[in-house]
Amino acid sequence: PEDLSGISQQSQPAMPTPGTVPAPVPVPPPQFGSGSSGSSGAGQFGSGTVSGPAAQSGASGSQFVLSNSAAIRAEIHRFESVHPNIYAIYDLIERIDDLALQNQIREHVISIEDSFVNSQEWTLSRSVPELKVGIVGNLSSGKSALVHRYLTGTYVQEESPEGGRFKKEIVVDGQSYLLLIRDEGGPPEMQFAAWVDAVVFVFSLEDEISFQTVYNYFLRLSSYRNTAEVPMVLVGTQDAISAANPRVIDDARARKLSNDLKRSTYYETCSTYGLNVERVFQDVAQKVVALRKKQQLSIGPCKSLPNSPSHSSVPSASIPSVHINQVSTYFSSENLPW
Repeated sequence: PEDLSGISQQSQPAMPTPGTVPAPVPVPPPQFGSGSSGSSGAGQFGSGTVSGPAAQSGASGSQFVLSNSAAIRAEIHRFESVHPNIYAIYDLIERIDDLALQNQIREHVISIEDSFVNSQEWTLSRSVPELKVGIVGNLSSGKSALVHRYLTGTYVQEESPEGGRFKKEIVVDGQSYLLLIRDEGGPPEMQFAAWVDAVVFVFSLEDEISFQTVYNYFLRLSSYRNTAEVPMVLVGTQDAISAANPRVIDDARARKLSNDLKRSTYYETCSTYGLNVERVFQDVAQKVVALRKKQQLSIGPCKSLPNSPSHSSVPSASIPSVHINQVSTYFSSENLPW
């Protein structure tokens, strides 16, 4: 086990400070960044700072959460430490005179990036509790701006065609979790469906095609996974609404779609001003935690075998309650690798 006692909450000088956007480096291969606009290749990497209240009760509980939080910060630190070295390699590649050799080396580095994107085992301590949330929607949905606003508190209009991978610490019921956010660059595939704990479907309120895409993506997800076991949130984004692009999806249609998506919670968000952005991610995280606790309780007491000690279920009082607030429409297997 790693000694986490000496790890500072602040990143090293070469690293972006958690919760901020590192300046993009103008290189041709894929970029890493905390919510920056996308480029070609494996997508983006990023992280954010702690979210939500961290009220603790009792010295032991507080000690546990602080230890957990340190492990999560250490994982984010490791995760962020990759991209400065990747940038350095690409800079060195550009200095190679032999173009054929330059391209060969670049292809190998891109392959390494792909492996890093798709293998959380390389970096993630298994003792860190995770919440895996997938974000889906087409390029007009505003989903990348939603993720960027949540991670950094700033607005970026550009949509990332390749999506991205992001990590942020979040607190639910006084427990720190590592929130893994997977902004999917296309429709949900089998790997994505098996990986997620919850899904956020995103469409733009001024774009009919993005609205229709949500249900198509839902049907595709349903073909790979029992959606009853996947908490869902539907988000309609207001960012692109203007005099030239008026709202075309009214409240009634959005409500009907949320019912079609297994009665998912519906939010309208504005990444420009941050309206409901935090609530979307806090709510989806609470839904995952609540479902896990419900599943644990549904197992019930173990039946005692002959000549074996009796087993009893965990008292419900020992499990903290999770309150999921339904928000008004008005603004209101195996684990596949990461």
